Amino acid sequence: MRRDGDARAGLRSLGQQDETVIRVVPLQRAAEAAPLLRVLRATLDDATFALRLERAEAQGYRVLAALDGSAMVGALGYRLSDDLTWGRTLYVDDLVVAPDRRSSGIGRALLAEARAQAATSNCDHLRLCSGLSRIDAHRFYEANGLQRFSLQFVARMEE
Repeated sequence: MRRDGDARAGLRSLGQQDETVIRVVPLQRAAEAAPLLRVLRATLDDATFALRLERAEAQGYRVLAALDGSAMVGALGYRLSDDLTWGRTLYVDDLVVAPDRRSSGIGRALLAEARAQAATSNCDHLRLCSGLSRIDAHRFYEANGLQRFSLQFVARMEE
């Protein structure tokens, strides 16, 4: 596989063996990626998903889309933040590839573009969290240069 940049449009492309070209592009609205993001967040009902997406976008959530022609085959949702521990960070909230397109380099291309965005945004780190049971995802992240660092602890706030 080869990866080519298109500086004119700010795009990154991934050429695959079948000569399909995947373009990774920023979306104007996160809702454009909702059908694919729903694959990753299937436990949320539609109203909760829509509300959370709207709130996240209002707080700077952005989406990179992997396109095969006009078909979205992957999405990476992220936000930029600053904190005392990590400094300026690009935090990956969501990374999903269409089930029938996994293991074809799309996730790698999305993650590479996220790294490029982090560099352009003068970030000190790119970070993400992954569920403890998602062993395949952990292997993918490690194969793409991310390191295990800490555990995330969560307390649900009752309504």
